[in-house]
Amino acid sequence: MQFLRLARPRICTTAFALIVLCSLAPSQTKAEREFAKSVSTSRLLEQVRELVGFGPRTGGTRSGDKAVAYLTRQFKQAGYRPIVEKDPKRLAFELGQWSLKVDSPRRLRDLVRNEWPGGYSPSVPKSNASVTYVGLPEIASPRDLKGKAVLLDVLPSEKTYRRFAEAGARCLLLISPTLEGAYSDWAMISHLPETGTNPIPLFNLSRNNGVSLKRALKDSLDVVISFSVRTDVDSASPKTVLATLEGKTEKFYLVCAHGDSDSGGPGADDNASGVSTVLETARVLNSLVRSGRIPKPQCTIRFAIWGTEIYSTEHYVKRHADDLMNLQGVVNLDGVGTGASRDCIYFESNDVDYNEHLLRTFETVGEEFAGKKGFWFESTTNPSQGGTDSYVFFPRRLRRLKVPEIKIPAMTIYTSAWNERKALPQTPGWSSKAWKGPPDTVLVDFSAYYHSSLDVPVRTTEREPFNMSGAAKALGIGLSRLAW
Repeated sequence: MQFLRLARPRICTTAFALIVLCSLAPSQTKAEREFAKSVSTSRLLEQVRELVGFGPRTGGTRSGDKAVAYLTRQFKQAGYRPIVEKDPKRLAFELGQWSLKVDSPRRLRDLVRNEWPGGYSPSVPKSNASVTYVGLPEIASPRDLKGKAVLLDVLPSEKTYRRFAEAGARCLLLISPTLEGAYSDWAMISHLPETGTNPIPLFNLSRNNGVSLKRALKDSLDVVISFSVRTDVDSASPKTVLATLEGKTEKFYLVCAHGDSDSGGPGADDNASGVSTVLETARVLNSLVRSGRIPKPQCTIRFAIWGTEIYSTEHYVKRHADDLMNLQGVVNLDGVGTGASRDCIYFESNDVDYNEHLLRTFETVGEEFAGKKGFWFESTTNPSQGGTDSYVFFPRRLRRLKVPEIKIPAMTIYTSAWNERKALPQTPGWSSKAWKGPPDTVLVDFSAYYHSSLDVPVRTTEREPFNMSGAAKALGIGLSRLAW
């Protein structure tokens, strides 16, 4: 197939831009103040609590459908007419109830806490098993594993996992990795192969609990656990919720966040925080327009909450391929609920040349409001890291999806990424005045609860509510400078 390489039309002529700058700058500043003042931190926090209460919200599952119904209600209450788009069916994993505890020795009965089953674990009734430790699963002999719970430091390959199951192992117990500031008393969530035919379940343990079990086994103690898990694996359709703030033209900006907890855990920061921020921004903008405090935007703004990260984004692109020429930019929200070591808001990806206007707009917002009451302490743009929905809109991904390779500006707003701090070389020509770190390096803050059993509101969004409110303010003010 011959793919098109299309030039991006400029949204505004120079003359129009000068008119906006000369005649509307004072009222625009007032509009920005109105927006920031209208952002409700309590509403942001409550929405995260509600979403986490539904469960992992995996696309196509019962908890996912509950979240879709909730999002639809929230958009309607904000004055929108939301629509729900179904994606093609895919295998979906639904986690129900589970239990894991130490039966003996008695002194370890309260040891196991904050565990979490691995994705695509099969259902098993309440069972008992002695624990045995296997240090190198890929080269270990499966002898003497019959009836055992296998304690591991690393997730085995699919081949080794099935070899252990065939040898009679009852379950796997995976110890979380050693990472500074993360997973000490809570579990990093790992997954089994994405299939409905896995033979034995996986339980993820915190680092401290795993080390304690290893120590007990080294002391020649007979450790016996009891466990159960109820899951459902079936083919289902993720659902994306869309809402539109109509502008004066068909050109539009897309504001989005993935609605599922892609780890399969509680997902307060990743990504109920992003979803809540999109909802609050949509609410405030529509309220300001309907009340006449700000005019109707020049460009339409579409809001999207994806049913499943990446997968739903890709199918949106394919469904709306004919409309991509009108798409002026994508602003994705992912992980705006916490930060382990900095009070910083990040704008990604500044290494993409056609992102410059989009990123410079948000960089300026970050600089102008940094340090002011109710905003962030520091901000910066940063180069691409990958791993989130904004990358679906880059030409390489569009080519794979067999749609026109349009250069669509796409960025992500976040306050933490991954589970340990990263140092990225800053893109030449980019050094924010609001960045407090080294000018040639971006220190990317991390979440201590990234993809973990304790990515819950009380550990993330409730501790640092300024992250979400700051992200909402940056998003709304940035949009006011782009779409109006």
